[in-house]
Amino acid sequence: MVKKMVRLALASEFSRQPIRRTDISAKVLGEQGARQFKVVFEEAQRILHEKFGMQLTELPVKEKVTINQRRAAQKVEKPSSTNKSWIVSTTLPPKYRRPEILPPNRAALEGTYTGLYSFIIAVILLNGGTINEQKLDRYLKRTNTDAYTPIDRTDRFLQRLCKEGYLVRNREVDGGEEVIEYMLGPRGKIEVGAKGVARMVREVYGRSDANERDDEFEIRLARSLGLKQPEPRAQEPAEDGGENREEQEGRQRERRRQPKRRGNRHEPESEEEESDD
Repeated sequence: MVKKMVRLALASEFSRQPIRRTDISAKVLGEQGARQFKVVFEEAQRILHEKFGMQLTELPVKEKVTINQRRAAQKVEKPSSTNKSWIVSTTLPPKYRRPEILPPNRAALEGTYTGLYSFIIAVILLNGGTINEQKLDRYLKRTNTDAYTPIDRTDRFLQRLCKEGYLVRNREVDGGEEVIEYMLGPRGKIEVGAKGVARMVREVYGRSDANERDDEFEIRLARSLGLKQPEPRAQEPAEDGGENREEQEGRQRERRRQPKRRGNRHEPESEEEESDD
């Protein structure tokens, strides 16, 4: 039964389908093993972790945001455990997830698909967690994907993201006008989430080096994503002991201007940089 559980987990993840408790009962445990769920689940977790560097992660429950959804939730006294579902997520440390170690996926357009849904999730989170359809269309138009994407037509692509749990599409009628909003789905929260978006934003703005962290940038990023505010770094003492506060602030301003100069590779270095070298 443990082997069946591992095969079910890997096959479901390959097709990006959640592993539901009902599927485990029907395809793995059967009628005779209904009481062995905990033992089989824990042993399958051990094999996935030791041999594949993966684990089963429980998906969060979809948020009840519309009036109809809240009313339906109030009628249910206690959520049933049979409604639980899981996906497979990696347990590899970040230092082993680099492109030099993990080769790109050979599936056609897999990298494009991952990049597109990561971009859309980042846009939604940076806009407070929800975004209306018109505003999302404006963002997609900037990347020339408002009508078609390399994967499929844009409307079908968004439907696929909702089906696979990356996004949730909510439709309400407010004052006779239809309002459509998108928010993060359960899979999007686990696979990408706010921390994944933060890493992507640092890469885009050239702030991924921990040794050159900009406290002001990190505070603004954490505020935008609703993360915990980072603690300011302790200032390093000067070697000669005579560096004053103005010189320290000048160095911080210089670091903030550096990414702008890096963005233009054809721009020659300034005379100040040459003299510093």
